[in-house]
Amino acid sequence: MRNFFSLIAALGLVGCVGGIDDAQPQLPDDTNPGNNTGNNPAGTDLSAAKQMYDDTVHPTMAAKCSGGSCHSETGQVSSPIRFVATNATDGWQTATSFTALVGNFTAPAAAILTKVAPGHYGVTYTPGEITSITSWLDTEVELRNTIGGGSGSGSGSGSGSGGETLSQATQRVLSAYRGCMTIGDFQAANMANAWGNLNAQNNQQCENCHSTGGEGFIASQDEPEFYRVFSEYKYFFLQYLTVNLLNGPTAAEVVVNTVSFQGVANGQDPHREHPRFNATNNQGMNALNEFHTAVKAKLGTGCMPSPFPM
Repeated sequence: MRNFFSLIAALGLVGCVGGIDDAQPQLPDDTNPGNNTGNNPAGTDLSAAKQMYDDTVHPTMAAKCSGGSCHSETGQVSSPIRFVATNATDGWQTATSFTALVGNFTAPAAAILTKVAPGHYGVTYTPGEITSITSWLDTEVELRNTIGGGSGSGSGSGSGSGGETLSQATQRVLSAYRGCMTIGDFQAANMANAWGNLNAQNNQQCENCHSTGGEGFIASQDEPEFYRVFSEYKYFFLQYLTVNLLNGPTAAEVVVNTVSFQGVANGQDPHREHPRFNATNNQGMNALNEFHTAVKAKLGTGCMPSPFPM
Protein backbone atom coordinates (compact mmCIF):
# COMPACT_ATOMS: atom_id res chain seq x y z
CA MET A 1 0.00 0.00 0.00
CA ARG A 2 1.34 3.40 -0.91
CA ASN A 3 2.30 5.78 1.83
CA PHE A 4 -0.61 8.17 1.81
CA PHE A 5 1.27 10.94 3.58
CA SER A 6 3.83 10.93 0.78
CA LEU A 7 0.98 11.34 -1.66
CA ILE A 8 -0.29 14.34 0.29
CA ALA A 9 3.12 15.98 0.20
CA ALA A 10 3.52 15.32 -3.49
CA LEU A 11 0.15 16.84 -4.39
CA GLY A 12 0.21 19.65 -1.88
CA LEU A 13 -3.19 18.65 -0.53
CA VAL A 14 -4.68 19.33 2.88
CA GLY A 15 -7.12 17.27 4.90
CA CYS A 16 -6.44 14.01 3.06
CA VAL A 17 -5.47 11.64 5.82
CA GLY A 18 -6.14 8.14 7.06
CA GLY A 19 -6.46 4.83 5.28
CA ILE A 20 -8.28 1.53 5.09
CA ASP A 21 -6.78 0.12 8.26
CA ASP A 22 -7.94 2.94 10.52
CA ALA A 23 -10.58 4.82 8.56
CA GLN A 24 -14.30 4.33 8.14
CA PRO A 25 -16.80 6.40 6.19
CA GLN A 26 -18.55 9.42 7.61
CA LEU A 27 -22.10 10.69 7.46
CA PRO A 28 -23.17 14.31 7.49
CA ASP A 29 -24.47 16.09 10.54
CA ASP A 30 -27.78 14.44 11.39
CA THR A 31 -29.07 17.01 13.82
CA ASN A 32 -30.96 20.25 13.99
CA PRO A 33 -30.51 22.08 17.29
CA GLY A 34 -33.96 23.63 16.90
CA ASN A 35 -35.99 20.45 17.09
CA ASN A 36 -33.55 17.53 17.01
CA THR A 37 -35.11 16.00 13.91
CA GLY A 38 -32.37 16.88 11.41
CA ASN A 39 -32.15 14.51 8.44
CA ASN A 40 -34.30 11.95 10.24
CA PRO A 41 -36.61 10.53 7.52
CA ALA A 42 -39.25 9.62 10.09
CA GLY A 43 -39.47 13.24 11.22
CA THR A 44 -39.63 12.36 14.90
CA ASP A 45 -37.95 14.29 17.68
CA LEU A 46 -34.67 12.65 18.70
CA SER A 47 -34.36 14.38 22.07
CA ALA A 48 -34.90 11.15 23.99
CA ALA A 49 -32.06 9.47 22.12
CA LYS A 50 -29.83 12.49 22.68
CA GLN A 51 -30.53 12.38 26.41
CA MET A 52 -29.62 8.68 26.53
CA TYR A 53 -26.35 9.33 24.74
CA ASP A 54 -25.52 12.28 26.98
CA ASP A 55 -26.27 10.36 30.17
CA THR A 56 -25.09 6.82 29.46
CA VAL A 57 -22.78 6.74 26.41
CA HIS A 58 -20.80 9.96 26.16
CA PRO A 59 -19.06 9.45 29.53
CA THR A 60 -17.77 6.09 28.26
CA MET A 61 -16.60 7.58 24.96
CA ALA A 62 -14.90 10.48 26.72
CA ALA A 63 -13.10 8.12 29.09
CA LYS A 64 -12.03 5.49 26.57
CA CYS A 65 -11.85 7.14 23.16
CA SER A 66 -10.63 10.70 23.70
CA GLY A 67 -7.12 12.10 23.80
CA GLY A 68 -4.97 13.64 21.11
CA SER A 69 -3.92 10.23 19.75
CA CYS A 70 -7.44 8.82 19.50
CA HIS A 71 -10.83 10.26 18.55
CA SER A 72 -11.12 13.67 20.18
CA GLU A 73 -12.66 16.21 17.82
CA THR A 74 -9.58 18.38 18.32
CA GLY A 75 -7.13 15.48 18.03
CA GLN A 76 -4.03 16.07 15.92
CA VAL A 77 -3.75 12.58 14.44
CA SER A 78 -4.62 10.89 11.18
CA SER A 79 -7.88 9.32 12.37
CA PRO A 80 -10.70 10.77 10.26
CA ILE A 81 -13.36 9.85 12.81
CA ARG A 82 -13.10 12.39 15.61
CA PHE A 83 -16.38 11.78 17.32
CA VAL A 84 -15.64 12.65 20.95
CA ALA A 85 -16.75 16.25 21.46
CA THR A 86 -14.77 18.55 23.71
CA ASN A 87 -17.99 19.83 25.26
CA ALA A 88 -20.29 17.12 26.60
CA THR A 89 -23.35 19.06 25.42
CA ASP A 90 -22.12 18.60 21.83
CA GLY A 91 -21.39 14.90 22.29
CA TRP A 92 -24.47 13.46 20.61
CA GLN A 93 -24.42 15.90 17.72
CA THR A 94 -20.77 15.16 16.98
CA ALA A 95 -21.04 11.40 17.41
CA THR A 96 -24.12 10.95 15.22
CA SER A 97 -22.40 12.86 12.41
CA PHE A 98 -20.23 9.83 11.64
CA THR A 99 -21.59 6.72 9.97
CA ALA A 100 -18.24 5.21 10.89
CA LEU A 101 -19.52 5.22 14.44
CA VAL A 102 -23.23 4.57 14.07
CA GLY A 103 -23.88 2.93 10.69
CA ASN A 104 -27.68 2.91 10.33
CA PHE A 105 -27.99 2.88 14.14
CA THR A 106 -28.55 -0.86 14.40
CA ALA A 107 -26.14 -2.83 16.55
CA PRO A 108 -24.80 -5.05 13.68
CA ALA A 109 -23.88 -1.98 11.60
CA ALA A 110 -22.58 0.34 14.32
CA ALA A 111 -18.81 0.43 14.73
CA ILE A 112 -19.24 1.87 18.21
CA LEU A 113 -19.95 -1.75 19.14
CA THR A 114 -18.57 -3.97 16.38
CA LYS A 115 -15.16 -2.30 16.12
CA VAL A 116 -14.54 -2.62 19.83
CA ALA A 117 -15.98 -6.12 20.35
CA PRO A 118 -12.75 -7.96 19.43
CA GLY A 119 -10.60 -5.30 21.14
CA HIS A 120 -9.60 -1.99 19.60
CA TYR A 121 -6.11 -0.81 20.50
CA GLY A 122 -6.62 -2.26 23.95
CA VAL A 123 -10.08 -0.75 24.43
CA THR A 124 -12.93 -3.02 25.54
CA TYR A 125 -16.34 -2.44 27.10
CA THR A 126 -17.82 -3.83 30.28
CA PRO A 127 -21.14 -5.71 29.99
CA GLY A 128 -22.89 -2.68 31.48
CA GLU A 129 -21.35 -0.35 28.90
CA ILE A 130 -22.40 -2.67 26.08
CA THR A 131 -25.96 -2.69 27.44
CA SER A 132 -26.03 1.12 27.64
CA ILE A 133 -24.69 1.58 24.09
CA THR A 134 -27.07 -1.04 22.68
CA SER A 135 -30.07 0.53 24.43
CA TRP A 136 -29.14 3.93 23.03
CA LEU A 137 -28.79 2.52 19.49
CA ASP A 138 -32.15 0.76 19.83
CA THR A 139 -33.77 4.06 20.78
CA GLU A 140 -32.12 5.85 17.86
CA VAL A 141 -33.19 3.29 15.29
CA GLU A 142 -36.74 3.19 16.64
CA LEU A 143 -37.19 6.96 16.50
CA ARG A 144 -35.51 7.25 13.11
CA ASN A 145 -37.63 4.54 11.52
CA THR A 146 -41.06 4.93 13.09
CA ILE A 147 -43.27 7.41 11.26
CA GLY A 148 -44.80 9.81 13.75
CA GLY A 149 -42.87 8.39 16.66
CA GLY A 150 -45.40 5.72 17.60
CA SER A 151 -44.85 2.00 17.92
CA GLY A 152 -45.30 -0.27 14.91
CA SER A 153 -43.46 -2.15 12.20
CA GLY A 154 -40.64 0.37 12.28
CA SER A 155 -39.77 -0.23 15.92
CA GLY A 156 -36.04 -0.47 16.44
CA SER A 157 -35.77 -2.97 19.25
CA GLY A 158 -39.17 -4.53 18.70
CA SER A 159 -40.20 -6.85 15.90
CA GLY A 160 -42.39 -6.97 12.87
CA SER A 161 -45.00 -9.58 12.05
CA GLY A 162 -42.32 -12.20 11.58
CA GLY A 163 -40.63 -11.49 14.89
CA GLU A 164 -37.54 -9.96 13.27
CA THR A 165 -35.95 -6.85 14.78
CA LEU A 166 -34.58 -3.99 12.69
CA SER A 167 -31.07 -5.01 13.70
CA GLN A 168 -31.67 -8.55 12.47
CA ALA A 169 -33.24 -7.21 9.28
CA THR A 170 -30.18 -5.05 8.67
CA GLN A 171 -27.89 -8.04 9.01
CA ARG A 172 -30.11 -10.14 6.76
CA VAL A 173 -30.42 -7.71 3.86
CA LEU A 174 -26.74 -6.71 3.94
CA SER A 175 -25.71 -10.37 3.77
CA ALA A 176 -28.17 -11.09 0.96
CA TYR A 177 -27.01 -8.06 -1.01
CA ARG A 178 -23.32 -8.86 -0.60
CA GLY A 179 -23.98 -12.43 -1.72
CA CYS A 180 -25.34 -11.14 -5.03
CA MET A 181 -22.51 -8.65 -5.67
CA THR A 182 -19.82 -9.53 -8.21
CA ILE A 183 -16.78 -7.72 -9.51
CA GLY A 184 -18.31 -8.24 -12.96
CA ASP A 185 -21.22 -5.97 -12.02
CA PHE A 186 -18.72 -3.52 -10.54
CA GLN A 187 -16.75 -3.49 -13.78
CA ALA A 188 -19.82 -3.25 -15.98
CA ALA A 189 -20.99 -0.18 -14.07
CA ASN A 190 -17.55 1.41 -14.52
CA MET A 191 -17.37 2.16 -10.80
CA ALA A 192 -13.58 2.55 -10.61
CA ASN A 193 -13.22 5.03 -13.46
CA ALA A 194 -16.39 6.90 -12.56
CA TRP A 195 -15.45 7.49 -8.92
CA GLY A 196 -11.69 7.65 -9.30
CA ASN A 197 -11.97 10.31 -12.00
CA LEU A 198 -14.83 12.27 -10.45
CA ASN A 199 -13.94 15.95 -10.06
CA ALA A 200 -15.14 18.32 -7.36
CA GLN A 201 -15.78 21.97 -8.19
CA ASN A 202 -12.11 22.78 -7.54
CA ASN A 203 -11.14 20.17 -10.17
CA GLN A 204 -9.66 17.90 -7.50
CA GLN A 205 -10.32 14.25 -8.28
CA CYS A 206 -11.79 11.93 -5.66
CA GLU A 207 -8.89 9.53 -5.85
CA ASN A 208 -6.40 12.27 -4.95
CA CYS A 209 -7.51 11.89 -1.34
CA HIS A 210 -9.41 8.62 -1.33
CA SER A 211 -7.45 6.08 -3.39
CA THR A 212 -6.28 4.28 -0.25
CA GLY A 213 -9.33 4.95 1.89
CA GLY A 214 -8.29 8.39 3.11
CA GLU A 215 -10.90 10.20 5.21
CA GLY A 216 -12.85 6.96 5.45
CA PHE A 217 -13.94 6.84 1.81
CA ILE A 218 -12.58 4.64 -0.97
CA ALA A 219 -12.53 5.87 -4.59
CA SER A 220 -9.83 4.56 -6.88
CA GLN A 221 -9.11 3.63 -10.49
CA ASP A 222 -7.39 0.54 -9.10
CA GLU A 223 -10.44 -1.61 -9.78
CA PRO A 224 -9.48 -4.82 -7.94
CA GLU A 225 -8.45 -2.93 -4.79
CA PHE A 226 -11.49 -0.65 -4.90
CA TYR A 227 -13.82 -3.64 -5.17
CA ARG A 228 -11.96 -5.57 -2.46
CA VAL A 229 -12.38 -2.77 0.06
CA PHE A 230 -15.95 -2.00 -1.02
CA SER A 231 -17.01 -5.64 -0.79
CA GLU A 232 -15.16 -6.67 2.38
CA TYR A 233 -15.28 -3.65 4.69
CA LYS A 234 -18.84 -2.95 5.84
CA TYR A 235 -18.06 0.63 6.84
CA PHE A 236 -16.69 1.58 3.43
CA PHE A 237 -19.66 -0.11 1.75
CA LEU A 238 -22.09 1.85 3.96
CA GLN A 239 -20.76 5.14 2.63
CA TYR A 240 -22.16 4.17 -0.76
CA LEU A 241 -25.20 2.10 0.22
CA THR A 242 -27.27 1.76 3.37
CA VAL A 243 -30.33 -0.08 4.69
CA ASN A 244 -33.76 1.56 4.53
CA LEU A 245 -35.82 0.45 7.54
CA LEU A 246 -38.66 2.97 7.37
CA ASN A 247 -41.26 0.37 6.41
CA GLY A 248 -40.27 -2.14 9.06
CA PRO A 249 -38.18 -5.33 9.12
CA THR A 250 -40.03 -7.26 6.43
CA ALA A 251 -39.60 -4.43 3.92
CA ALA A 252 -35.97 -3.63 4.79
CA GLU A 253 -33.82 -3.08 1.73
CA VAL A 254 -30.41 -1.82 0.66
CA VAL A 255 -30.60 1.61 -1.01
CA VAL A 256 -28.16 4.19 -2.34
CA ASN A 257 -26.93 6.33 0.57
CA THR A 258 -27.93 9.71 -0.83
CA VAL A 259 -27.92 11.33 2.63
CA SER A 260 -24.25 10.55 3.05
CA PHE A 261 -23.23 12.12 -0.26
CA GLN A 262 -25.39 15.19 0.22
CA GLY A 263 -23.79 15.95 3.57
CA VAL A 264 -20.28 15.76 2.17
CA ALA A 265 -21.12 17.59 -1.06
CA ASN A 266 -22.69 20.49 0.83
CA GLY A 267 -19.94 20.79 3.43
CA GLN A 268 -22.10 19.88 6.42
CA ASP A 269 -20.28 19.12 9.65
CA PRO A 270 -17.89 17.40 9.90
CA HIS A 271 -17.08 18.00 6.21
CA ARG A 272 -16.75 21.78 6.15
CA GLU A 273 -13.46 21.72 4.24
CA HIS A 274 -14.47 19.15 1.64
CA PRO A 275 -14.56 20.46 -1.95
CA ARG A 276 -18.14 20.92 -3.10
CA PHE A 277 -19.74 18.74 -5.78
CA ASN A 278 -23.17 17.84 -7.14
CA ALA A 279 -24.33 15.00 -4.91
CA THR A 280 -27.01 13.58 -7.19
CA ASN A 281 -26.02 14.27 -10.80
CA ASN A 282 -22.51 13.04 -11.49
CA GLN A 283 -20.71 10.14 -13.16
CA GLY A 284 -20.05 8.42 -9.86
CA MET A 285 -23.70 8.35 -8.83
CA ASN A 286 -24.66 7.15 -12.30
CA ALA A 287 -22.24 4.25 -11.93
CA LEU A 288 -23.42 3.48 -8.41
CA ASN A 289 -27.06 3.41 -9.49
CA GLU A 290 -26.18 1.09 -12.38
CA PHE A 291 -24.31 -1.24 -10.04
CA HIS A 292 -27.15 -1.16 -7.50
CA THR A 293 -29.74 -1.94 -10.18
CA ALA A 294 -27.72 -4.94 -11.36
CA VAL A 295 -27.37 -6.36 -7.85
CA LYS A 296 -31.02 -5.77 -6.95
CA ALA A 297 -32.10 -7.70 -10.04
CA LYS A 298 -30.33 -10.79 -8.68
CA LEU A 299 -31.79 -10.68 -5.17
CA GLY A 300 -33.98 -13.69 -4.53
CA THR A 301 -32.63 -15.59 -7.53
CA GLY A 302 -30.45 -18.03 -5.61
CA CYS A 303 -27.51 -15.87 -4.48
CA MET A 304 -26.09 -17.25 -1.25
CA PRO A 305 -26.04 -14.77 1.67
CA SER A 306 -22.54 -13.61 2.52
CA PRO A 307 -21.97 -11.52 5.69
CA PHE A 308 -19.33 -8.79 5.59
CA PRO A 309 -16.13 -10.17 7.14
CA MET A 310 -14.98 -6.77 8.44
